[in-house]
Amino acid sequence: MSPDEAEIIRVHQEFARCWSRGDARGAAAVFADDGVRVGAGGDMQRGRAAIEHALDALFRGTFRGATVTLGISAVRLLGTEHALWQAPLEIFVPGGPHLRGHALDVMHKRDGRWWVLESHPKLFPATQDP
Repeated sequence: MSPDEAEIIRVHQEFARCWSRGDARGAAAVFADDGVRVGAGGDMQRGRAAIEHALDALFRGTFRGATVTLGISAVRLLGTEHALWQAPLEIFVPGGPHLRGHALDVMHKRDGRWWVLESHPKLFPATQDP
């Protein structure tokens, strides 16, 4: 694994730690200033401040007390300044559903640091065991 791939994975692990603490500011801090987040429900935010605001609303509402885990990440470097990151995810909502999904992020390296330029998390429809 290259240093860039390792750093991209570390950025996402930090995002997951902040998300699981309900820390909207920390979770939004991995986004580029001009980052875009297209939420699982189709909502879209542009810019770190708007992303923080949306995450804060999630953490105080639907996902209060929820935690997220990321599966094994895949990184595809697209040159020296761009990459794709993707991983399966699971969200555990206290007293609520166990959600599964997948996330795909476009990464951009600026000033020697990897940032989330665009994030596209998706949740799979709930299924019932037969």
